[in-house]
Amino acid sequence: MSSTCKKRRFISHGGDIWGFSRKYNIPLEEVLEFSGPINFLGPSPKAMEAVKQNAKLIKFYPDPNPVEFKKEIAKYVGCGIQEKNVLLGNGSIELIYLITEILPRGHKAVIPVPSFSEYEKATLRVSGDPIFVQLPNDFSLDLDKIKKAVTNETKIMCICNPHSPSGRLYSKVELLELVNFCDKKDIIFSIDENYIEFDDKSLSNTLAGVVKDYENLFVIRSVTKFYGMAGIRFGYALAAGNLIDKLESMRLPWSINGLACQVTMAAINDTQFIENTKQTIAKNRQTLTQNLSEIPGLYVYPSVTNFILVKILNRKISSTMLKETLAKERILIRDCCTFMGMDNSHFRITIRSEKDNQQLVEKIRKVLNENK
Repeated sequence: MSSTCKKRRFISHGGDIWGFSRKYNIPLEEVLEFSGPINFLGPSPKAMEAVKQNAKLIKFYPDPNPVEFKKEIAKYVGCGIQEKNVLLGNGSIELIYLITEILPRGHKAVIPVPSFSEYEKATLRVSGDPIFVQLPNDFSLDLDKIKKAVTNETKIMCICNPHSPSGRLYSKVELLELVNFCDKKDIIFSIDENYIEFDDKSLSNTLAGVVKDYENLFVIRSVTKFYGMAGIRFGYALAAGNLIDKLESMRLPWSINGLACQVTMAAINDTQFIENTKQTIAKNRQTLTQNLSEIPGLYVYPSVTNFILVKILNRKISSTMLKETLAKERILIRDCCTFMGMDNSHFRITIRSEKDNQQLVEKIRKVLNENK
């Protein structure tokens, strides 16, 4: 292989358009950003209007107990969720870290990989020990293998659904098998549903509706991906009332900025934006998947999200080489070689407009043709 991947203990995330701009001296507005899995349509128009209408709120401290906002989140989620089952966070990141704060030092965390790197970092931050379980090549859940990784010291299991970086959807049935398994062993089951809204099939497999039935279940979501509001920094968790109360007592004061509540409420009530996003992403994902699949030397994994994982079958080309080559064309993709459990034959791309997607396909085809 002509290029190798340098593994790092802690990796950077996709979507670092600022670092890309600095490294290659490319103006931000000229970068074709395919690495960060954020809705390319941008924020809801109603959310943008809410920013303007509520700008005056920045002179006040944020509401320390935004009950009305929690009720709106509960209504949006549905599934019988009440405001007492909702925990607010400064993005899903705060919640991923917060749940580890209630665990004993030296605990073990079972993390099927590849997966989001912050689960590991949150575990290490509280002196925990991450136990990685390698997923099969198709990124399915090997339930027996995952269960066998659990010991008496295991206190949390971290899984994302739909899975990142593959875009695979796990069924509610198999997830509940793990929830019940963990519940009997007093293990927190933390599930990241950050991409759940992109597909109605995904929403039918959410665990949100059963949080009231399990004291160990912790469901995490955010407005970053589907709603295209990475900069607003808002996320929320769903859990049983007792677990919510315990975590509320540990959360930093005023971690939710004064605009986040108003902007998010506007976004989640913008039904036109929601439907347009689902239809556009689904249509463009299907076309992009087909076009990439027609390029010899690539395997495209099925996805229900706004991103696609691709494997390079041509061993003359690595994901790192492809990323560097496309960078010269002002195109940014996600090199997946730094994901725990992955090598330098995988890259991930975010669904964008038909025009942008076609440009990417043409550039990738050219690179592969030149390296037959």
